[in-house]
Amino acid sequence: MPLRKRVRTSETFQLSPIKAIELAASRRPGAISLAQGIPSFDTPQVIKDYVFEKIAQGACDKYSLTIGLAELREEIALSLAEDGLSYDPESEILITVGSIEGITASLLACTDPGDEVLLPSPTYASYLGGISMAGCTPRYVPLNEEENFDFDVEKIKQAITSKTRVILYCTPNNPTGTLFSEEKTHALIDLAVQHNLIVLVDEVYKDFYYTNDTHFSPAQIPEARERLIRACSFSKAYAMTGWRVGFLLAPHPLLQPILKFHDAMVTCAPVVSQYAAIAALRHAEPHRQAFVTEFRKRRDLAIRTLDELSRYLDYQLPKATYFVFPRLKDTVPLAYNSERLAYDILEKSNVALVAGSAFGPSGESHLRINFGRSEEELTEGLARFADYLSKKHLSETANKTTSKAMPSSSAPRSLRRSWISTLLSIAARFYLHKHKPTVIGIAGVKGKTVYKRIFQKFFEKRYRTRSSILSYNTEIGLALSILNIESPKTKKDKLLFPFRILTKLFSSLNNPELLVLEYGITTKGDGKRLLKIAKPDWLVISPIATPDLSIDHRDIEAGISELTAEVPSSQILFAGDDPYVSKLLASQSEAIDIRESQIEGDTLKTPSGRSYPLSEELIGESARLATVSAVCLSEKLGDGQKLS
Repeated sequence: MPLRKRVRTSETFQLSPIKAIELAASRRPGAISLAQGIPSFDTPQVIKDYVFEKIAQGACDKYSLTIGLAELREEIALSLAEDGLSYDPESEILITVGSIEGITASLLACTDPGDEVLLPSPTYASYLGGISMAGCTPRYVPLNEEENFDFDVEKIKQAITSKTRVILYCTPNNPTGTLFSEEKTHALIDLAVQHNLIVLVDEVYKDFYYTNDTHFSPAQIPEARERLIRACSFSKAYAMTGWRVGFLLAPHPLLQPILKFHDAMVTCAPVVSQYAAIAALRHAEPHRQAFVTEFRKRRDLAIRTLDELSRYLDYQLPKATYFVFPRLKDTVPLAYNSERLAYDILEKSNVALVAGSAFGPSGESHLRINFGRSEEELTEGLARFADYLSKKHLSETANKTTSKAMPSSSAPRSLRRSWISTLLSIAARFYLHKHKPTVIGIAGVKGKTVYKRIFQKFFEKRYRTRSSILSYNTEIGLALSILNIESPKTKKDKLLFPFRILTKLFSSLNNPELLVLEYGITTKGDGKRLLKIAKPDWLVISPIATPDLSIDHRDIEAGISELTAEVPSSQILFAGDDPYVSKLLASQSEAIDIRESQIEGDTLKTPSGRSYPLSEELIGESARLATVSAVCLSEKLGDGQKLS
């Protein structure tokens, strides 16, 4: 009986989805993997040379102390001191077999079976293995996607129960590349103090920043000291994934029980790898900086490619790590089953990406792309991905065209959807009539969601500003965005849905002065249908031109022309470099022509002749056009707001 039980338990313990798709790709000739987080670079020669010397001296032949080589722990303590952190190398630093072994040992030491581990999600998939081994339950809390996946502190607070023991997260975040804000990190630590929780933080990617921000660790918060376990690694920063060496930092009372589990699992980290880590800290910093420079170029390449695919997906600019985590839009087949989607892409396009569902429930509808692979692999892999999306959409469009000629077997569902659309439309119109926000509409094919996010960030400095939920832009989606209600997913959500609508209609709290909405135009009649819900006061038109063969540019032009007919030409901003858009607005002499060339270096110039300094990094055409549009619109609204 005990043996049978053990077998059943092992069957529920799954291989990481990241490793599973990497394994599947390895069996396919010619496959390109942008899946597992392996950097393309070799370990720097200076590290190898140092290790060769130690091997020749016989220094690597025997175990080290379980806690690790004293020389390495002292070297780590010195490097931490440069960051203003103080850890005793004798009792507060433990050398581990990569970060994940240290995290697993920490979970085994700090929890009891039945405890809950809080995971802000999306989060690294391999944490689940350690949580399962400890007999604990993972409890996911969604990050705020609209704020580039920052913490939603209120949701974390609501998720804490009497069984919660640990908050586990990675910063910078894998898979999103998020730099968690200092303010939200402080709030998270406050919650941990209030509820006597341990904070286990994985900082494997702390050395990969693409901004001028300095890394902020919860270890810098004095109140966190007694309850914080910090996991770090040499794998990513120094291209040492195969060496399997990392370290834990924790106060002595926390580290001692962890040491027992570490000893039971591995005895000690490989001594040869510990010497490699010493060499990395002493000699390889110029190589790390060179890696970061190259990864930033590859990130920008990936973002520019995803920007061209913005009809199918939405992306956020990763400010760290070497991952980007785009969200597939509803129109993409299998968007709501990212595991099936990832394997379908592998089968049909021979490129491996990781399903967003691997990173927790809020990762669904996303894919993780590793831009840390070689530039050649990245370029070809992204090209295959783009080809897959285009062909899939063409196939789906053909199927829909065929199905229109067939008798419908889903009339009740269509009727129900029609009623929902009508009721939401009425509610949205009532809301606009009651609260009278200024509506900024964004139409076009490319980068509407990028525009929306940049507008939100820009205008909220002066106005109460709200924008579309994610990229809700259809009849139902537009109405939901106006009401600020997400589409119901659970039975409970559906039961409460009418009440939530009524609450939004009559609430006097936090109603916006500016409402930024995306208008999804794909067919000729879309413009009229969306205008019945909300007529924009200002209209911004993003580029339409795309090499995608599944797009009917004439239908989109016709749909957008329905919008332009209802907005004064002096209140229309358009992408002037786009041939379709410029033709569409040719007769609108007062419309405002927006072009990338209005950004020169770190300066943005508007048609009015005014100049503004730029400090934000603007990667991709959409980000640049959206920023110019935001500044020009700001001038028109009369606030003369400068960029900061």
